[in-house]
Amino acid sequence: MTLRRLELPVDRHVDFTHALETYVIYPWVQDGEELVRPIRFGANDAQIATVRIRQTAPDRLEANVQFGGSSSHGLSEVCDTLVRCLQLDYPYDEIESLAAGDAVLTAALRHRGLGGGKLYPDLFEALCGVICAQRTRFARIYGMMRKLAESFGDRTCETAGSEPVYAFPTPAQLAAATDEELRTCGVGFRARALSSAATHLADNHYTWHRWKTFKPAEVIPNLLGIRGVGPYTANLAVNLTYGSGGSAHVDSYVTNVIGSLYLNNPNASPDNVGRFIDQRWGKHAEPVLDLLTTDTETWVAELGMTVGVRSGARAYVLRQT
Repeated sequence: MTLRRLELPVDRHVDFTHALETYVIYPWVQDGEELVRPIRFGANDAQIATVRIRQTAPDRLEANVQFGGSSSHGLSEVCDTLVRCLQLDYPYDEIESLAAGDAVLTAALRHRGLGGGKLYPDLFEALCGVICAQRTRFARIYGMMRKLAESFGDRTCETAGSEPVYAFPTPAQLAAATDEELRTCGVGFRARALSSAATHLADNHYTWHRWKTFKPAEVIPNLLGIRGVGPYTANLAVNLTYGSGGSAHVDSYVTNVIGSLYLNNPNASPDNVGRFIDQRWGKHAEPVLDLLTTDTETWVAELGMTVGVRSGARAYVLRQT
């Protein structure tokens, strides 16, 4: 094994506590004050580095990167992935300017700060995460993704809370699973969609190493070729990987929040909500929605307002399934 250390400078707005405690979906793992994460790299996504990230100063994160072999080749690729996934290049000043004169967005910023949420390192993993999120509570997504990784992914040499950490499977690894094997991971009716996505991408020789060079506008039509993947799933998977590029995702929670806080109508139609989001925030819609839909029921109380759906974004540590 080879261990290398990265120091990542961060903007004054970065809130690592937010990254540590919210939207922690396996194989992101919270281990005390550190985030643990396996990252695939290399031409065929065949190599895996495991990273431990912690904040060492207000303007700095430290990442200890563990490689399985004697070489640390790929360190720069891992570094680039961390910058993207932790959104260290997030448009902080532009989002801050959008809050001027907007009491709702200002309240969200005051509660949480401007730290961005985490992106998926790999489009296939993001697609599986979106599929697992269908018609369920946030707590169950962690359990499903963890079981998929433990059952079909690669075990790393890292542990968290005395438990081994697994990398999420590649499309080929997941495509080899039977429907029955997938269902033992607690995915239920989602097994068919997971299998379809894995098989389609494996048959088309998908690697993130190649797909990360594509523009989001090129990726979405490819995803729409997968049986069972519609515009909502494709757009959300792209947004959660590239950070932007797809249409803003408008689900029942987003509809309720935007309808209640901006349109005076918690039952506004998704189309009307989508148009409002696009016209008001444009290319910054996704980071704004991330702010507005995290811990919403807490910070809207400052405004004397309520929303009808409870946010489920808090962290789920390794012991929880």
